[in-house]
Amino acid sequence: MTPRAAPSDQKNARKLPWPILVAFLLIAALGTAFYKGNPLTQQAESYASGVAGASAGIYVSLRTLNAFLSTAQEVEVGGSLVVSGSGQPLRWLEPIDDTVERIAGMVFLVMVATGVISVAVGPIGAVGWGLVGLALAGEALRRLAGRASPASVVERTLLRYGLLLAVALPLAYLLAGLMADWMTADVWAEHSAVVAQITARVPDAQPGTEAAEGWLKSLRDAGDALDRYQQLAEGVYENADVLIRSYLMIFSVFLFKLLILPALILFGIVAAARRGG
Repeated sequence: MTPRAAPSDQKNARKLPWPILVAFLLIAALGTAFYKGNPLTQQAESYASGVAGASAGIYVSLRTLNAFLSTAQEVEVGGSLVVSGSGQPLRWLEPIDDTVERIAGMVFLVMVATGVISVAVGPIGAVGWGLVGLALAGEALRRLAGRASPASVVERTLLRYGLLLAVALPLAYLLAGLMADWMTADVWAEHSAVVAQITARVPDAQPGTEAAEGWLKSLRDAGDALDRYQQLAEGVYENADVLIRSYLMIFSVFLFKLLILPALILFGIVAAARRGG
């Protein structure tokens, strides 16, 4: 009968050979020092930047609509002419205006978050490779000291979190970038078309800008301009439920791309790593 290996022999059998350990140390050092050239983090940054750019376009659309509705509410009429006077006939737009403003705020938060991710994923990966390097350096020092003890809890923790930050996190965003557009294309196309159709005639005017002042001036100069303005406002009002639903669906697409899908992929990578380990 073949004798069983001693526990110390079994531990030594699991150790990485010196050439592989040194190679991993070199990879960790390069990943820390030259993280800007890491193709994995570059793809993750590109994906986050793309989501940020799309959310910026929707944010501008929301703020333009918000400006139009706010300006419409401030129009005051007296008699048959538009003057500083007795009433504000378009005040009924306020609930829609408030809702649009809240959605714009949520989209703005998503836009900021995607910008932060696109900037931070590279440095976070560098920190992760640094943690991996520390764990491997601890293993190398123990071997040089002639110690046969297994990796400490600290070394295992450093290695685990280092690989999570350096590999799993950017890989999750890379895979999300490959799947997200395909998975959300139908929803995005449908609701973007709805928003474009309803807001197509809304004037591009921001509060305090020359465009907004021009619209107000035209309203003061001609009574029929108020009718046109009111028609535009009524068009938005009549389709408010559809418009708000479409904006919320577009916001949900951003949320899915930025958080939900990468989190699910990251969870799957971690679960697979634990099962494999």
